[in-house]
Amino acid sequence: MSNPLVSEGEWLSDMRKKDSTMQVLHKEEGMRSETLIWPFLIHCIWLGVMGVEASSWTAEVPSSVSGLQGSCIVIPCSFNYPEPEKKPSKFTGIWFKGTHDTIYHPDSSNIIKDYRGRTELVGDLWQKNCSLRIDPLHRSDKGPFHFRVEIKDQNKYSYMHDTVSIAVSSSPDPPSLSVREEVKLGVELSASCSVSHSCPSDSPLLTWSHSGTPSVQSQQLTNGQWKVTSSLTFTPSITDHNQSLVCTAEHRGVKPVKMSKTLNVKYAPVDVKVEGVSSVKEGDSVELRCSSDSNPAAHSYRWHNSRGPLPTGPTITLENVTRLTEALYCTAINTEGQGHSSSLKLNVEYPPEIKVGSACTSDISTVTCLCIVDSEPPGTVEWSLPDGPLPTLPSTRVERHGSITMVTLQRALGFSETVHCHASNTQGNATLSFTVSTNGKDKMSMLYVSIGIAALVVVVILISMSACLLNKKGRRSRSDQPVTSKQDVDTAKGAFSHPSPSRKEQKDTSSEIHTNYYTNDQLYGNMEAEEDGDPYECVDGDDAVYANV
Repeated sequence: MSNPLVSEGEWLSDMRKKDSTMQVLHKEEGMRSETLIWPFLIHCIWLGVMGVEASSWTAEVPSSVSGLQGSCIVIPCSFNYPEPEKKPSKFTGIWFKGTHDTIYHPDSSNIIKDYRGRTELVGDLWQKNCSLRIDPLHRSDKGPFHFRVEIKDQNKYSYMHDTVSIAVSSSPDPPSLSVREEVKLGVELSASCSVSHSCPSDSPLLTWSHSGTPSVQSQQLTNGQWKVTSSLTFTPSITDHNQSLVCTAEHRGVKPVKMSKTLNVKYAPVDVKVEGVSSVKEGDSVELRCSSDSNPAAHSYRWHNSRGPLPTGPTITLENVTRLTEALYCTAINTEGQGHSSSLKLNVEYPPEIKVGSACTSDISTVTCLCIVDSEPPGTVEWSLPDGPLPTLPSTRVERHGSITMVTLQRALGFSETVHCHASNTQGNATLSFTVSTNGKDKMSMLYVSIGIAALVVVVILISMSACLLNKKGRRSRSDQPVTSKQDVDTAKGAFSHPSPSRKEQKDTSSEIHTNYYTNDQLYGNMEAEEDGDPYECVDGDDAVYANV
């Protein structure tokens, strides 16, 4: 009776037909009991009613749909009508708000002002689809709404009893995020994020806070809702541990909404290191600790040096540390694996020691002193004299090789007989005295004597050569003079055979001869001496030298 196009007479006629059917069934069943007949009769009545309904004016719409203000909404709708004898040539679909406000009509002039340009029939009436789209959705679009169909040259019908209302929200619901919160390092992980909406033509945009490979799917739900799902595949790293994986849904016209989950990434120990004091005094004890970054936390620790394993535990104590204490490292272990630290060599501090090999040496003119100092930390090394106005001497060269410092001093020979090397650092000091060798001084004296003798010999040779050269030049000059008479020769001979004069006379004669060096008498005297084999003649002729001069 809810269908306004079905008359009361038609309904009574239909009921008579049903009653006739029951009589026939009763005759066929014979003596069946009444208790078996009534359920069958009720079933037949239901089938008859459904047959009538299938060919009557019906519509299917959800009683309520949800939509987001500022977005769009699609009201799903399907309808049915009695099949006419003649195939319809045209359908006209109309939507009403309440009883008389037209919110959609093919002729927009029939639409009330508030809905003009915002509604659209998206269903195909030929396929009995009457779905309506409202875009954008206003807060006042609550309904109720119903559909009316007009079949050209045939019947018209308003489905006033099949109404739908809209629940308009001002903010969207947060997306639904699904991900395994406890994951392993390096193992591929898949997360999904979904959100429901009412606007299939403008679905929300889903984004992730993590890089990876995304994929998007959309599906239609009931009651005018759709769901969009974004899946993200990625490989978690250590930096993802305790970090939030965030999915953001962006709906048109409203602020984005987010959902997040904190990742719990399991990984073996990393960044394993030995922690403790950086420096220790030689002879002291030191406690070292092994630390690491891991999830879960390390449950055991092992210590090692070059000789093998040491006591286990998160800490280790080294007694009586020396400069020879070996480097060591630790291993941290958890359920995911293990990690090793780098080797740690303790910085052991000790006072200076002046090493063997420090000494002073000298050569002809220079003294070189070398002071070799072993200390940690490296300190200062200075040279000094035992006394004097400038007790500190500047070093010539300084070299450092780890804990060894080599300092060289160079000075002129004879600057001092003793020099001190003084070394100091934060742990103490040391001093060593050096005796400067004097062997070089004696060598110097011998050298000076040798040079003097050699110089004297050279001078004598030069003088001898000069005298011989002069004598040869004189002989040549005298031989060029002509001999004119024998008397001159006799006179020259007589001069050599004359008795020897006194010392005074010899002096005068010598002077006279020297003065008249180029006279003929002198010339002949020299010639006679040469003939007699004068012991002072220059041997080998012109190249002879008066060696006895």
